[in-house]
Amino acid sequence: MDKKEQSLLEYYYRKLVNHTFDEKDVYAFLQLIRHRCKEIRSMNELTDLVVLREQYAGFIKDYLFEVRKKFESLGKTKQALRIEDVFSFKEMKNGVNKALEEGQLDGLTNEQMNDFVTCLISILQQISIVDNDREIGKLFFAISQKQIILMAEIEVQQNMFKKTNAVFPVLTANNHYLAMKKQDRFDTPYLFVDQVIEIACLEGKMEIIIPE
Repeated sequence: MDKKEQSLLEYYYRKLVNHTFDEKDVYAFLQLIRHRCKEIRSMNELTDLVVLREQYAGFIKDYLFEVRKKFESLGKTKQALRIEDVFSFKEMKNGVNKALEEGQLDGLTNEQMNDFVTCLISILQQISIVDNDREIGKLFFAISQKQIILMAEIEVQQNMFKKTNAVFPVLTANNHYLAMKKQDRFDTPYLFVDQVIEIACLEGKMEIIIPE
C-alpha cells in the first residue's frame, strides 16, 4: 500500500470509528481493502459482488445456487432445510480487522462492525441474480424488529410444470436503527423488494431512509 492509499484508508477508518460514515464511505473503503489479503475470502468476495454486481460469478453466486437446489429438493429427500448466512458476522469482522491490521490500524468493535454490515447490506440491494443471461431473481433489503437483512428472491423449479420463488436471508445485522413493530410472533421481516433503501449519517447518527 502506497502513502496515498494509506492516507485514504486512514481517512475512512476515522469515519468508521467515529460513527460519521454512511454507505458511500463503506463503498469507497471496500475498494481500498479489496484483495489486500488473499486469506480474507469474505471481504474479497463481498467487495467483488459490490463492484461487479450482476456480472459477479464467485463464491456468493455459488452459494445462492446451492440454496436454490435445496429448495428444489424439498419433498424429494428427508433432509431438513437449513440456511445460514453466506458469511457470519464473526467471519466478516475478522476479515475487516485483518485488513485494518495490514494497514497498522486497530480493529472495529462489534457495534462499529454492525454499522458497517448494515451499510454493506444496503449497497448490495437490487443486484440481479442471473443464470444463462436470464434474470431469475435479485437481492433486496429487509428489516424486522431485531434484524437488518439482505434477502435473496430466486426462481425455483418445483417440477417439470411449476415454478415458484424462494426467499431467504443472505447477510444479517442487528437492527439498532429503526423501531419496527413485529408483524407476527416470528418477527417476519418487512420486505423492500422494489424499493431502494439508503443508509445515511445524520448528525453523527446512522439513519435508514425508506422512500415513501
